[in-house]
Amino acid sequence: MHMEILSKKDWDSHTFQKIQLVGADLSSMNFEDCDFKDCEFTDCNLRNVSFDNCSFHNCNISNSNLHQSKMGEVLFTDCKLVGMDFSICKKLLFSMKLENCNLLMCNFSGLKLDEMSFSASVLKDCDFYEASLLAADFSMCDLQGTLFENCNMQKADFRQAKGYAIDPTKNKVKKTLFSMPEVLSFLAPLDIEIE
Repeated sequence: MHMEILSKKDWDSHTFQKIQLVGADLSSMNFEDCDFKDCEFTDCNLRNVSFDNCSFHNCNISNSNLHQSKMGEVLFTDCKLVGMDFSICKKLLFSMKLENCNLLMCNFSGLKLDEMSFSASVLKDCDFYEASLLAADFSMCDLQGTLFENCNMQKADFRQAKGYAIDPTKNKVKKTLFSMPEVLSFLAPLDIEIE
């Protein structure tokens, strides 16, 4: 199966199962309406790859180059994403949805992620610097060590999320949804004591 995916540049309506790719060059390939199940992409060159209406289920995608890749209507469920820099993807029509995923050290800086769902995912040490998160869904997420700065997160949903450190003086938080007691983290920058 490893060689099959490299046998041509354009794939349409294909299901890939249990592919193990380490250090593979998939640059400039096109995937449309494809499903990836139980696959591993580690240290791969995904430069200028186009993913349109694709889904990834129970995949491990780590330390792969996404420079100028297209993410159009891509769904990740139960995936592990490590060291992925989504900020270097093509900005036009960037659209992803993540459900119950585990993200570590991923970069979403400067991206327009309005209404994007990260629900029930773990996002540790990720970066959302200057991202637009209008009405984004972070409900039930673990956001330990994740940076939110200069973000528009108005109307976003952080209910039942935990581990976040959001400075309301450095982000737009009007009508954003939060839960107790985690919302008390807003007071951390004030260096006050609560009894």
